Amino acid sequence: MTRICAAATIALLGAVWSLCAWADGASAGTVTLVTGHASAATAAGGIRDLIKGGPVYQGETIITSTSSFVNIEFTDGGRVLLRPESRFAIERYQYGGSQQTAGQAAAPVQQESAFFHLLKGGFRAVSGLIGHVRHEDYAVQTPVATIGIRGTDYEVRYCNGDCQDVQPQPKDGLYAGVQGGAISLTNGGGQTVTGQGQYTFIGGSNTGGQNLGTRPSALGKAPLPNPNTCN
Repeated sequence: MTRICAAATIALLGAVWSLCAWADGASAGTVTLVTGHASAATAAGGIRDLIKGGPVYQGETIITSTSSFVNIEFTDGGRVLLRPESRFAIERYQYGGSQQTAGQAAAPVQQESAFFHLLKGGFRAVSGLIGHVRHEDYAVQTPVATIGIRGTDYEVRYCNGDCQDVQPQPKDGLYAGVQGGAISLTNGGGQTVTGQGQYTFIGGSNTGGQNLGTRPSALGKAPLPNPNTCN
């Protein structure tokens, strides 16, 4: 009996420690919308369900289930609306607020970064303060290219044999479209800049971007809802 109680105590302490580990760090953002089911996974293997109003943290991977969406507002004002069946890692996120002096507009603090990794699926994002002054402070890595911003509202989707909701099924690769501003797509094939109203396809990590004349079917007939209005 003593051994059983001791094991139960250790398990309970482990669970409490895990919860405290999430709570100790400053959150990177807040969930503003969940439809269906979404969760956050840590590198250590912990998993928790996401709820509206709950936090997300640096180091977590956000996961959406089938027919599920989640919208996240980051502390710098940026937002990301994830598609169903997506995996989106918050690899490094640092933002300390704004510095403002009398008579001057607010400016981002010097040390800031927002580095993400799209592992699966896609999203629509509206960038916040991070990366507007120093573009290199913001990047989204994907399996075939790294995305940089130029003050941007954009959407991307990565197909890897899993875009069966579109018929005929689109070619594997990264599809990108821009609603406002511009993005850069960089890989072993060079850099492609995609501006407002333009669409790009990249088929592999060493393949240059292909400018598309019309909206690709992989992104759907219309853009995902604006993340700024998903609450």
